[in-house]
Amino acid sequence: MKLNFLDSGLDSLKKGFKSLVEYEKVTFYNKEEVSEEKRFYHLKDAILFIQHGIEILVKKIIQNHSEYLIFSQIDNHVKSALKQKNERNLNSVFETDLKHKIHTVSFNESIERLKIIPGVKLSSTLEKRLNELESYRNIIMHSEPYLNEYDINITFDGLSDELDAFFYENIGETYKMISGYDELMKNIETFKELLQEKGLDLKIKSVEIIVKALKKAKISIGSNEVKRITNINSCSKFLEEMINSDLTFGTDLYNGFCSGAIKKFKRGGENLFEFYAAENQTSYQYKIKSIIIYIPPINNDKSPIIFVESDNMEFDSKDYDGQELDVFDEIKSFRYLKSIKDNEFVYKKEKIYSILESSIIQNGNYEDYYKFFTKGIFCFLNIQGLDYNQGFKRFIWQQKTMDGKQFEVVLREVLTK
Repeated sequence: MKLNFLDSGLDSLKKGFKSLVEYEKVTFYNKEEVSEEKRFYHLKDAILFIQHGIEILVKKIIQNHSEYLIFSQIDNHVKSALKQKNERNLNSVFETDLKHKIHTVSFNESIERLKIIPGVKLSSTLEKRLNELESYRNIIMHSEPYLNEYDINITFDGLSDELDAFFYENIGETYKMISGYDELMKNIETFKELLQEKGLDLKIKSVEIIVKALKKAKISIGSNEVKRITNINSCSKFLEEMINSDLTFGTDLYNGFCSGAIKKFKRGGENLFEFYAAENQTSYQYKIKSIIIYIPPINNDKSPIIFVESDNMEFDSKDYDGQELDVFDEIKSFRYLKSIKDNEFVYKKEKIYSILESSIIQNGNYEDYYKFFTKGIFCFLNIQGLDYNQGFKRFIWQQKTMDGKQFEVVLREVLTK
């Protein structure tokens, strides 16, 4: 058997994330299909394969910088192996007769050496995930594992995007991404030519903008794939690039609102996001938890769909002139107005109704806001002018209380098969 660092690492990563998808499927979708024991086997395989793939690819980066850095120590065995490699014109010291006598650095030490290589930037969040994964792996390898599934899922949440971005930046185009993103990029011009032949100019424009948004947000997703993004900064960058583009989005909300054209996106705070609906001149505010992106097959007139997951927000009536929340089908919201002239807020319901009835708001004197305080699948966004499944509106109405991770898995199983 002969495998280099790159091929071996990529194989393990692919197998690991395939096992993770299987684990998520039987955990969040087909819960009754397999035993809990088999479900844990999928998770165990995911941990072992992904950790192995990461370790081998990290050593690939180290080796590219200096072969000497991958050894635990430069002893006589290593020196002899290097000499034999040069004398026999071999590709690797692991092809020499001393391959069983030389030792590479541990995973933790390889991370430390990685951090001293000029030009390699390992974020603290990714380093933390890698250390957690190594800890899970050690427990599985050396003991009877009793691990918290929630903690493991948090470690895996968003890991594929971070790995794709890190390894692509430090290995280059020979690195094949976990998602189908690199295949999408490789074939993008061919897709655009096919769309041009079909006269689907709007789809071409949407593809160009979504590619730009994915790059800006460092999100790795390919054609006919579903992915949930929980990194708030990535969510913000992606939505900003998409909604503030020349495209026009329609949206339906989990409380039954149909907004018409969404023309503006704004981030009002750390987690407070806002959409502006041009047709009814209303802004919708919510606390972001995640977005779930669905990119359909590129070579048709189907619209990409962006589902937005909101989180709970605290409400204190003292902050709103003693007014209470409106509750409809368990969805809590609050409507208020803002004076454009003096930036004063109107919270009293009687005054709001009076202003609305007098048509003052239509003259541009006030801005109309709905703030939502309930977690759930807040809305979905589609590109107006492209086709999409009309059942999505009913779907988010029925599944509005579903957790975003489960929602992602359900969409993956329903839409991409």
